Amino acid sequence: MSQDTLYISSEYNPHSLQCDWGFIVSAERRDVFEVIPDSLATIRTALYFSVLKASPPDFSPPPSQRDHPAKVTTDETVGNGAQLYHEVGFDIMSLALLADVPAHRPLHLTQNSLIGHWRWLRDVWRVGYSRPQFTATMDTRNAVTEVLRNGKNNLAIAELRNLFKKVQQDPHNAELYISFLSSLSLFCPFIATELLWRQGRIEQDPISRPRTKDKEGIAE
Repeated sequence: MSQDTLYISSEYNPHSLQCDWGFIVSAERRDVFEVIPDSLATIRTALYFSVLKASPPDFSPPPSQRDHPAKVTTDETVGNGAQLYHEVGFDIMSLALLADVPAHRPLHLTQNSLIGHWRWLRDVWRVGYSRPQFTATMDTRNAVTEVLRNGKNNLAIAELRNLFKKVQQDPHNAELYISFLSSLSLFCPFIATELLWRQGRIEQDPISRPRTKDKEGIAE
């Protein structure tokens, strides 16, 4: 990424979230973190299967999708998988690799795409970081998971964005917001874990926990 691109914000900082929640997310998504040093195509396939594994629908895609990852090309400024992860974080990388086209089709990843997903997550943060705790039941099934049932990762992210628009239009709908966070956690576990923690849905307290650095899940 170019040096003048501001991915760190006083409002939304993906690197800070990784420091706080890396020990949880790296354990839950170990299959993805194990291939971070590999190609973007391999990372993309691992992300796809990880999302399906974490989602409520019981869906088993053809093994060929794992054996033959679709090609991922990039702008020169994007870099390889490890560089991308340390530059923009897990959440932005996940959205960029799984949006736009199905995981079994080739993808060209651009810097503009990364910036667009960062801006969207910044908006999600602005809506959720100071929201009071709701007592609604966690609804894990919605339009996002219904699309995932058919293995449509790109359409699922489109539905996730639509769900967020509904949250913005109906800010007092507790069940809608918690359902959105549940689906957000499938693709963006770091920001979703933080927002779920602020809703009292995560027991661990990152503030009182010592800041220890681990090679998995935590960015320098």
